[in-house]
Amino acid sequence: MDAVDADLHRQGRRPDVTRRVVLVLVGALALVQAAGSAPAWQTPARLSPSDRALGPELGVNPAGDAVVVWDHEQGSDCPTQPASLSCIHIVEAASRSHGATAWQPPVEVARPGIGAAPKVALDANGAAAIIWVHDIGERRVLQATIRPPGAAAWPNANDLSGTPFRIQNHQVGMDASGNAVTVWAQRDDADHFYVVGDLRPAAGGFWLAPVALSSPGSNATSGPSLALLPNGEALAAWIDGGAVRVARGQAAAGTWDPTLTPATGGVGGDTDVDVAMNAGGDAVLAWSWRRSATGPAIGQAAFRPGGGNWGAAVDLGTAGTGHSRVQAAINDTGAAAVVWLDGTALRGEGRARSTGAWSPATTIATNVADAGARLAMSPAGNAVAVWANKATGAIRAAIRPAGAAWQAPVRISSPGSSEPRVALDAASRAIAVWNRTAAAPVVLAEAADLSANGPVLTAVTVPATARAGTTVAFALARRPWASPLAGAPLWHFGDGKNATGTHVAHVYQATGTFTVTVSQSDATGAKSTAVRHISVHS
Repeated sequence: MDAVDADLHRQGRRPDVTRRVVLVLVGALALVQAAGSAPAWQTPARLSPSDRALGPELGVNPAGDAVVVWDHEQGSDCPTQPASLSCIHIVEAASRSHGATAWQPPVEVARPGIGAAPKVALDANGAAAIIWVHDIGERRVLQATIRPPGAAAWPNANDLSGTPFRIQNHQVGMDASGNAVTVWAQRDDADHFYVVGDLRPAAGGFWLAPVALSSPGSNATSGPSLALLPNGEALAAWIDGGAVRVARGQAAAGTWDPTLTPATGGVGGDTDVDVAMNAGGDAVLAWSWRRSATGPAIGQAAFRPGGGNWGAAVDLGTAGTGHSRVQAAINDTGAAAVVWLDGTALRGEGRARSTGAWSPATTIATNVADAGARLAMSPAGNAVAVWANKATGAIRAAIRPAGAAWQAPVRISSPGSSEPRVALDAASRAIAVWNRTAAAPVVLAEAADLSANGPVLTAVTVPATARAGTTVAFALARRPWASPLAGAPLWHFGDGKNATGTHVAHVYQATGTFTVTVSQSDATGAKSTAVRHISVHS
């Protein structure tokens, strides 16, 4: 750890982001069958018995297998002297197979020294890859291990990188067949970072020699970000020299194509970039930068059809004066979503699959912490965003059913939390992990399960008052989440009468206060219900 990282650690902040962690939580989306009719986060449950589980990261495959990794600090000196020889850093991992309700006890993966920042990815069969930064004095080395499906123990690590002075923004991915990709930014002797990639074809079973994807003389101001297809096609994206760069790799073949430059015109170092791909090879690239030294940052995006070329950049909106923490996601039809930080407001835009047009920017939330939000999308297009509230530190989340608008945020953690992560499986089951400050210096890891049952009911319209003997209009909008809708909404008006439809009318013959319920089922039989009240007077 260099002096800057050590200082950030003492302040309780993550070196590569904004805050260091003190509590790990995992939350799981559960669609409820009660009033509210929206996905609700369950109470977090403890994941790790350790007192300081730092920097949790999450990997989930399409089936719902999941692994959470973190840096376990062990020793009384850790809170104030993390580089002390008496502070032991242990990469730990907790796993859960699809269909299971409980997480397995965490296991030790490696003891890499300070600043490990582990990351994890899974393939379709449940094999998992973990990468981390190993501390070797003033130098660093990126290491990796891959656990086969069904195995309990993690094999010994392989060194992927050389021994640069610093490694940051390391990412890992696995395709459906177990081919693996990792990318990172490293600083050698010069005071700048360049991007490096490495591939591990499953057929060979070993990592190839790392390849410099950007010039060692360049300086990557953000990234790399990584997206990976089931067939092993990988995209790595970063910004250097005021340009957005993209490198395409083939994990199974072990090759990288020449780097492309989809956009230019950026100024300064306050840049962010993200890339996402769907199973058909469609890709969305989103970034933010300044166009002048004194102007505000602007968010932009570009789209690439599978097998095609990158289209022209589209302006999304302003992105404040600092880092936007932009995030991109795309579903299997080519519909995309982008979220970013504009000051303390979280903005979002979507790309329609039919027209390719981007919607106007909307405000998803305000008072968002500097670390911004994390975004995940299922193949069907259901999306989840999570972030920390700037004032309280409580984690908040919003969902966006496919083709619909972002729903109102809900709080999913206690105050004092930070830097959440989120992922969805193919059935739109979601898991989130985050950190929360407990009684210093205690760090806990907690988990909750996901139950993706029932549609999402929005815009439920029930007048607060009505006059007896007059016609009253009721309405709602409904969207599927995990399964298609089944039938029409069923309304109960509280006076023994009912009706079906998204827009219905009713006449109350008597005065009083009535409870109105409306329910919608999906193809699995799961039902969501909204409850409202109406006061009828003479």
